[in-house]
Amino acid sequence: MFMNFIKKRRNKPLYKKFLPLRKNIQNKEKLMKFNKKKWQNFQRLTLKFRKKNFYDPISYSLFNFKNFFSKKFKYNLQNKQRLSFFYGRLRKKYLKRVVELTLKKFKSVNLHATILFIKQLETRLDTALFRSHFSYSYRNARQLISHKKVCVNNKIVQHNSYLLKKGDLITLDKSTFKFVTHNILKSKIWPAPPKHFHVNYKTLQILVIEDINYSNCLMYYPFLIDLNSFIKFYER
Repeated sequence: MFMNFIKKRRNKPLYKKFLPLRKNIQNKEKLMKFNKKKWQNFQRLTLKFRKKNFYDPISYSLFNFKNFFSKKFKYNLQNKQRLSFFYGRLRKKYLKRVVELTLKKFKSVNLHATILFIKQLETRLDTALFRSHFSYSYRNARQLISHKKVCVNNKIVQHNSYLLKKGDLITLDKSTFKFVTHNILKSKIWPAPPKHFHVNYKTLQILVIEDINYSNCLMYYPFLIDLNSFIKFYER
């Protein structure tokens, strides 16, 4: 009797997708300790960006007319991939929907479209957990949410993309306290949690105390991102 063996698809770690983009998208320190040759150039570019804050060649090079369209496509693709990976691999469909909502609000609110777009991403529930160091990754934050361990205003929330507003209080189930405390102690608490959150590390609570400041959010990006081009690309 023969058995059918099904080859399981191996889940490729997210950090390996940072290599072709030549950017440490989530600012992970462990990538700087890899010894293989393929990571050496990646590490050198990352250190160069940190020290000199240089402009990446894709974004700020002059294109030849002959290769303009191919390089334009590559530029838009990498721009999208960087932003998607930075927020824990967001889907294209979701990002397009966020752009549509941003453009609708842009018509009625006196704010730039890029500011509204960042607000949509930074007010997500999983982003709040990650920024406050309650989770070590976006995937970990989403596991806490999906397992009904996170409450907003004393109500269990199971949607990663739940948008927080001023006055919302995030609390955790007591069964997760040991795990979350371990994450906090293991983290370097840098970058520090954003100013629009008041984080109580004793009770493990997060209170949204003010609206998101656009300039404070940009400090979390360890790479250059062209948000204007990103929005224009998805508004079609």
